[in-house]
Parts: sequence; structure tokens; C-alpha cells
Amino acid sequence: MKCPTCKRDVAPTADPRFLPFCSERCQWVDLSKWLSEDYRVPATPDPDDPAPASRESDGSEEPSDRE
Repeated sequence: MKCPTCKRDVAPTADPRFLPFCSERCQWVDLSKWLSEDYRVPATPDPDDPAPASRESDGSEEPSDRE
């Protein structure tokens, strides 16, 4: 099996905490790519779902008490 991050071979006897990655470092690199949106799951837009811009703020939120 190949590590999805660095493409090195991962031995079947490798530490199971890191599988399918070869190391903790590769796990963190992969997570970082998901969190920074380098990886995305493709999807088709749902016609019943409002546009993302209309969900952000419709002006109905109460103002903040901060100055």
C-alpha cells in the first residue's frame, strides 16, 4: 500500500495508528490540506438549497454589544 501523502510504500506491519499513512507527519499534512480546503469533495449544487451568499447574513442578526 502507498502512503496517500508522500507515496512511499507502507508496510503491512506499520504502526496501525498511522494507517493508511506512513507516519504521523503524513497524517498531519493530509489533515492540513483538508482544513485549508486544498482538498474538496465534488458535489452538484442542490436546486432547493439557497445560494451560499444568501445564507451568510440576511441582516436579521442582533447587533453585537462590542464597541
